[in-house]
Amino acid sequence: MASLSWRVVVTRDEDEHGPLSSALLNEGFSPVRCVVMEEAPSSEPAALESAAASLDTFDWVVCSSVRAVAALAGARTTAWPRSLRTAAVGARTADALVAAGADPKPLVAEPEGADALWAVLSPIEWTNRRVLVPTVAGGRRVLIDRLRGAGALVTEVEAYRMAPRPAAGILSEWSAANPDAAIIASPSTAAALIGVIGPDALAALRAVVAIGPATAAALAAAAVPYHLAARADFREAARTLAAVRDLALPPAW
Repeated sequence: MASLSWRVVVTRDEDEHGPLSSALLNEGFSPVRCVVMEEAPSSEPAALESAAASLDTFDWVVCSSVRAVAALAGARTTAWPRSLRTAAVGARTADALVAAGADPKPLVAEPEGADALWAVLSPIEWTNRRVLVPTVAGGRRVLIDRLRGAGALVTEVEAYRMAPRPAAGILSEWSAANPDAAIIASPSTAAALIGVIGPDALAALRAVVAIGPATAAALAAAAVPYHLAARADFREAARTLAAVRDLALPPAW
């Protein structure tokens, strides 16, 4: 099949069952690995420990990743409060919350993503609800902003950071991947990858898909043509790339 000739680089640290790799496989692509960013501890460990210790003072915890759940659970020394409501951007994050002791079962959206989760959460009355959102530095603020707009009392705490891997490791995996296309999920990933391989190597691919306008802006600043996913989630990014492949769509820039 012609579609299988499209090797699409996955810059996230995930296995073949991860959300982006699965979305690419569903569209007939071959995901290949080049991890650009790796997890690092929170730069605010005291704040994280304080938030974890005071979970019983919140009405809700809303988590956007398995890493956020793991960091919050790791900073807590006792069982999660039974009355604490939880919500997750995807099934894997919801499973992590349950494993950490969350009860009742987390609210979760299908398909995965912050926008889809907000569609589930928006009918709830949020006025003066105390909500903890463990974050990653530079992460999307969709849920935080919409919760605050709905009247929630949101506390943000940095659960972890993502830092660039050593350049030699990135370059080695990029060469081994030999990709035809790429999906870039964050401005920091775009900057780190371009800093190692150079903008020309990225621009030479058949297509580059940006997840979100901030990532698109980072690619544009480096003069890398891109296609912008209509919605900031992995399934939509894979669908966007499939449309480029099947319809020969020109880049957004």
